[in-house]
Amino acid sequence: MIALTPVLAPMAGYTDLPFRRVCRRYGLYYGTTALIDAGALVHGNPDNESILRRGEEEEFLQVQLLGSIPEDLKLSAKILREGPWHFDVLDFNMGCPVHKVLKRHAGAALMREAEHAAECVRVLREQWPGRFTVKMRILDEEDPAPTVELAKMLQEIGVEGLAIHGRLARMVYSGPVHGNIIRAVREALRIPVTANGGIFHLADAQALSESTGCERVMVARGAIGNPWLFRELTTGETPEISREERLEVMELHLAEMVREYGERAAMILGRKVICGYICGYGFPRELRARVVKVATWQDFQDLLHDLKLC
Repeated sequence: MIALTPVLAPMAGYTDLPFRRVCRRYGLYYGTTALIDAGALVHGNPDNESILRRGEEEEFLQVQLLGSIPEDLKLSAKILREGPWHFDVLDFNMGCPVHKVLKRHAGAALMREAEHAAECVRVLREQWPGRFTVKMRILDEEDPAPTVELAKMLQEIGVEGLAIHGRLARMVYSGPVHGNIIRAVREALRIPVTANGGIFHLADAQALSESTGCERVMVARGAIGNPWLFRELTTGETPEISREERLEVMELHLAEMVREYGERAAMILGRKVICGYICGYGFPRELRARVVKVATWQDFQDLLHDLKLC
């Protein structure tokens, strides 16, 4: 069995500092910010501060940038380069399948516009002096050639690593992950390749690693409400998580969010975080339904009290 090195995928609205801190308790090293839009960065969106915040204890952190306008990318890379955050890697998103992103010719849309993609990547490579990587998807489920060709182009421009989601953009997060396509890319390149797609359990990661030959695997939705997944992947063991521990870690996560955002904002943002910890783990429906009404820390504590009693 190949030893696994897990990488946290960037997830908008999730992979903030509180999320990463909880995951790091259980073995995460290669953390990633939530993706940040180049235009929002250039125009000073107030959400940028929380997206880009790096904890003093974080030994490694990469930032992921989304965009398709070369001038915005140029300016955003300069902001990230000269800012106070000191990111270890700049990662460029060429894999997001969300419709509103595709409409802007960004994310996965760039994979179908090779010349435009090359221009965007060159601008970032010229502006970013440190390690520079790209996250992308496969272009064909049966023929590896289109994906390999694109990956080789990125390598020649100066990209130093690729993370590849083994599904087509139109499949979003459904259907099989085509590890054979990722393997073909890995075997054709000199740079390291990270396999991504469908990792919710240790067995998923092991199967993806074996099908692709990649020891680096990227974890996304499987980490929501399940920071213990990083311990599974780094140790190869799957210990039972008690309800008590699950609720204790959920409380820790929400407390970190309150420190980051303040009580009101944290409780609103935290509703989906609470759902991640309790949905699918046998808690009563009536308690799960109360999550949407959590608006204060006391609301959360009242819900937590009842969850502990059930």
